[in-house]
Amino acid sequence: MATGNTALRVTELDFISIKENLKEFLRSQSTFSDYDFEGSGMSVLLDVLAYNTYYNSFYLNMVANEAFLDTAQVRQNILSHAKHINYVPMSRRGAFANVNVKVTPSTSENQTVQYIVMDRYTQLLGTDIDGVNHPFVTINANAAGKVAGSFNFEGIRIKQGQVITQQYPVLANNSSRRFQIPSANIDTSTITVTVLESSSNNYTEEYKLSEDLTVVEANSRVFFLEEDDSLNYTLYFGDNVIGKRPANGNIVQVTYLDTVGSAANSITRFTFSESVGGLFSDNVIVTTVSASYGGTDKETEEQIRFRAPQHYVTQNRAVTKNDYEAIITRGFNNIDSVSIWGGDENDPPVFGKVYMSLKTKGLYALSNLEKESIKNKLILERNVLTVIPEIVDPDYTFVMISGKVVYNPTLTSKTENQLIQIVRNAVNDYNEKELNKFNSTFRKARLQKYIEACDPSITGSDIDVLLQKQITLQIEKATNYQVRFNAPISKSSFYNRLYSFPQIHVYDLQNVLREVLFEEIPNSFTGVDYIGVLNPGRNFSGTPTVTITGDGEGATATAKVVNGRISRIDIVNKGQGYTRATVTIEGGGGTEATAFAKFEARYGVLRTYYYKPNGEKVIVNEKAGTVDHLSGLVTIDSLYTIGTDINDFYAEGILTVNVAPEEEIILPLRNRILAIDTNNPQSIQIQMVPET
Repeated sequence: MATGNTALRVTELDFISIKENLKEFLRSQSTFSDYDFEGSGMSVLLDVLAYNTYYNSFYLNMVANEAFLDTAQVRQNILSHAKHINYVPMSRRGAFANVNVKVTPSTSENQTVQYIVMDRYTQLLGTDIDGVNHPFVTINANAAGKVAGSFNFEGIRIKQGQVITQQYPVLANNSSRRFQIPSANIDTSTITVTVLESSSNNYTEEYKLSEDLTVVEANSRVFFLEEDDSLNYTLYFGDNVIGKRPANGNIVQVTYLDTVGSAANSITRFTFSESVGGLFSDNVIVTTVSASYGGTDKETEEQIRFRAPQHYVTQNRAVTKNDYEAIITRGFNNIDSVSIWGGDENDPPVFGKVYMSLKTKGLYALSNLEKESIKNKLILERNVLTVIPEIVDPDYTFVMISGKVVYNPTLTSKTENQLIQIVRNAVNDYNEKELNKFNSTFRKARLQKYIEACDPSITGSDIDVLLQKQITLQIEKATNYQVRFNAPISKSSFYNRLYSFPQIHVYDLQNVLREVLFEEIPNSFTGVDYIGVLNPGRNFSGTPTVTITGDGEGATATAKVVNGRISRIDIVNKGQGYTRATVTIEGGGGTEATAFAKFEARYGVLRTYYYKPNGEKVIVNEKAGTVDHLSGLVTIDSLYTIGTDINDFYAEGILTVNVAPEEEIILPLRNRILAIDTNNPQSIQIQMVPET
């Protein structure tokens, strides 16, 4: 806008720019000449005008932001936008656990009862590592008969939460049939709603949460749910056109669990806080099958902004990858990351299937029951009939960090141990922000940037990276293992080699039990990999001798003769150390046959070994497996083990295989998750080196 010869710059809305803009306007006239003197009355008025304009611009900007889901900051406004696209934010979810219960009646308790029922909502207490008790309840009724003087309940599923029941009379003035649940900690997945006929008539009807409006009819007994402006949940009913409407005088009874969410995860100690079957409490032993998991907190504003549009686009059907992801994250709030790929993208391709891998927030593996529940309740009712969903476990590849970090002692008063902890925190920060999800990409340079920026005294870093796979061994059973890194890995040398940990217990050729490790034979990839026939020759009546000569040693091969000609040459021993080789074919009565050798640049050989007390290295198995450096496949052949050494880093029966990656950038792939195991001290081994 222009006034006289002066243009007001209306797009400059910070306080200083507004005031300078007003001053510029006043310079174009002479009525108020004291505008530019600090402390003058006119200068004070300019401040007031500038502040007022700034406040108004800020307010209007906030109003505009709150009008859209992407930019709204106030939760009530985010809820309002989400409601328009039929999205109900997820509440807290109580943690699950699985336990076995053994009840042995004491001499003072009933000895004649032969059958008892553990009722639904029987109460337990779970005690966390800090000694804090959290209420748990059984989510189903369970029965057991007496066997050998005890009642044994196997696989009891319990859920964290306190059972609460609310009753709401349906009054004539409540025409909307809306009832607020007075709890900020409700687990909405546990809500059960029944409608009683009246206070004098106990006839009840159960109402279910409506999940698909297209199947709701006028007499459908359903209820609806929303998070209201008070940030609590409100349930409401239909209008006899979309869903049945409770009549005046009815009583709505709502039962649910009040939960602490994620605070009750990883609990392993449980005790009953009431008698089992209403009879027994003296000798009740609870054995934990699986620690509590799956507890989550209420959906955050950022999660609502991300998930609500996906839910709207999905429209309750599963066709695209985004549809599957939206349905799963919506229906299973404990899922931290999802990877979806079609059967045509699988290795090997399997047409007619869609594959999905789900990473939980607690890093536990989904049970078969949970996988079936996701497939049957969330997917099969919504996906294309001819497409079969398949859930596979995440494939964890752990990143191991070691090396030196250089610092300038004159720029810090911190000790080396303090600096090491700061560096470890930076690595953990990188792991949390850049890795540990399906679409994560490892970049060594990016990791070093985190390390070198974590403290002003750090001037450089020289780190090495290893990839680690953890495999569960089959004890006392000959088993072939395929360890897939799915990335090119470096060829082993005397300084950079594939290795395993911990020692495993195997028998050697003399049937003596040994504690051995795996390694790739250094330079074993320099053997002869293939011999091709250039000229099959003629007139061979017997098998000729194949001789391989070159700068390596140990390579041998045999020829296969068909109809007087050499059809192929098979490798018997690849040997090692070859950079050049000549193949000679002699004998067998034929002539003119020639062949050439190709070297094994791609494959290496595994062996097992142990050390004697005097330090002598003893090889147990020279051919324990192979290494494909290009694809990153490590194969262990027919391993029969008694067990592993007990150690402080891994559970018994876990063998780790550690390799150096060929590249410094590792891209995401299907169900692979790249992560730094921050709970394992071996994962981050840093040495602080002062500048000299």
